[in-house]
Amino acid sequence: MGKETSVVICSYGGNEHLVKRCIYALEHQTRLPDEILLVVDTEQEMEMYTELLNGGVKVVYSGKKGLAAARNKGIEESEGEIVAFIDDDAVADENWLYEIVKSFSGSSDAAVVGGPVKPIFRGKKIKEKLNWIIGCTSNNPPTERPIGCNMAFDKRVFNTMGGFNENLGRVKEKLAIGEETELFLRIKKYMPDAKIVFNPDAIVYHEVPARRTKLGYMLRRAYEEGLAKAVIGKKYGLDTEQNYLKYYLKHLDFVTFMVLLSAVFGYIRGKLRR
Repeated sequence: MGKETSVVICSYGGNEHLVKRCIYALEHQTRLPDEILLVVDTEQEMEMYTELLNGGVKVVYSGKKGLAAARNKGIEESEGEIVAFIDDDAVADENWLYEIVKSFSGSSDAAVVGGPVKPIFRGKKIKEKLNWIIGCTSNNPPTERPIGCNMAFDKRVFNTMGGFNENLGRVKEKLAIGEETELFLRIKKYMPDAKIVFNPDAIVYHEVPARRTKLGYMLRRAYEEGLAKAVIGKKYGLDTEQNYLKYYLKHLDFVTFMVLLSAVFGYIRGKLRR
C-alpha cells in the first residue's frame, strides 16, 4: 500500500534546535505522517543532520541554494499522495495533519490545503494586519490563500503544473519571496476547477525572532515583497493584493505607511526590470 502523506521540512546548517523541535511535533500528531523529509542545500549538511537525527527522518540535499529548490527536491523525493510543507522554525498543532487530510478527503477538487499560521513572538509584537511580513496569517485582513509555512498539495498538481519557480524564493537570510504565490496563481489560471482550501483548524505556530519585528527588517521584507509581486504581476492578476492594499489604506498608521511605501518602491523597481 502506498504512502498517503509526506511532510517536507526545508532547512540548513545552524538551525538544528529548530529542526528537532519541528520534527518532535510531527512525531506526536494525532494523525502521523507516513514519512518526514528534511531537505538541505549541501551534502555536508545532509550528513550532519543524518547523524544528528539518527533515523526516522529521510534527509536529502538539493545541491542548490534556496527554499524553492529545496521544496522541489522534497516533491521529487516524496512518496505520499499528499505533500505538506512546514518551516523548520514552526511547530504543528497536534491535529494539524489530521485536519489537512480531512480537508482533502472532504473535497474531490481540493488541490491545495492550508491553515492559520500563528506567531510566537520572541520580541515585541506587531499589529496583526502586518503578520504577512513575519510569515503568519491574520484575521484582519483575512488571509485569502495559504502561505508557505503551512500548505499541502495533492501531488498530482505538480505532475500537471510543475514545481516552484526557483527564480523566486528565499535563500537563507536573503528575503526574496513569492514562489508559493506564483504557484497558487498558476494553479488558479491553468486548473480553474481546482480548489485552494483554507482550513481554520489546520494550525501551525511560527517562531518570530525579535529582529523580525524591528522596523528595518519589516521595510526590507516589504521591499522584497513588492519586487516579487511586480515579477508575478507581469503574468498573473493580483486581485488578492489589491484587496489587501484597500484594507491598509483604510487602516493607515505610520508603520503601515512606511511598509506600504517600501513595497511600492520594490514594485516599481520590479516593473522597470526587463
